Amino acid sequence: MSLDDDIDIVWQANIENSKQICLSNDNLDKNLRLILTSIAEAYNNASHWTIRRQILSIMAKDVTFSTIRIFIPDLTSHRFNMARRHADFEGKGAVVDDTRTPIIRYDDYQLEHFIEFIVSPHICTDLPFGEKQLHLSTGETLLIPLTIRNLAPQRIIEQYYNYCKEYYGDTFRPLGQITLFSILNGCTASIRRSLQGLDSFSAEGSTSFDLLTSIVDGLSTLGIFC
Repeated sequence: MSLDDDIDIVWQANIENSKQICLSNDNLDKNLRLILTSIAEAYNNASHWTIRRQILSIMAKDVTFSTIRIFIPDLTSHRFNMARRHADFEGKGAVVDDTRTPIIRYDDYQLEHFIEFIVSPHICTDLPFGEKQLHLSTGETLLIPLTIRNLAPQRIIEQYYNYCKEYYGDTFRPLGQITLFSILNGCTASIRRSLQGLDSFSAEGSTSFDLLTSIVDGLSTLGIFC
């Protein structure tokens, strides 16, 4: 066998290999087109966007937007990106969770119960001076004495939940935390920052009791008071 014969054999072998590769690629392209066509058909038959996003997430990570647009012409880039994000965080083809948190209704007694708690002496202290005007929707004006809250809003809510759990158990359902924060924001009051200053009258009362205690101790030491 001459050198020219070897070259011809190698050339023919390369041609045959190229034909096999082209034939394999053609079959692969046909299968891919068939798969994309089936997915596009399922996408178009879906009646809700959540189901469409679930279907689209199967191929959104592996196929470009322009390629998918060939099979789904009305697909927008926003929905394509939503499907890719769904595939990243939930998984390809995962069911879309579209459950919504229901609106919780409350009864008047739940609201009254919390208001009674926050205006109790344990939470609020009335100032001996100053008033605030409360204008009602009926046009009536109420004069309310200024108050100081002895605790921060978060601590008030925590103590309220503990109070309800200890005294009522499962027989009473208090309002949600967000609702309670809204009530505290609506019922404005000063928050005690320290014992001195804003709550000075309480500080003076405490000082007076300390003075009386020291006087009694002194009299007891002298044997005058037992």
